[in-house]
Amino acid sequence: MAVTQKAPLASTFGDNVTAPAWRAKPTYYQVSAEDRMIHPDNERRMAARMNPRKTVELDASHASLASRPVEVCDLIELAVRETGA
Repeated sequence: MAVTQKAPLASTFGDNVTAPAWRAKPTYYQVSAEDRMIHPDNERRMAARMNPRKTVELDASHASLASRPVEVCDLIELAVRETGA
């Protein structure tokens, strides 16, 4: 993962968000129940705030895409099917 992850742009920390996309677009959320970077309860609160069409909870760490790729891909494919994206 270190090869593909890059440092964020400096503007990421200074730009103001005026209209978060999750308020106007359908959302789907995956909670990592064993996450030690973002507490799973915080992930659940963020998901509840977004009112997602579907929330999936995985027994995974913060790197759920690497440890549970099939389940994450299933959620992405569901979002594509349901939104026609």
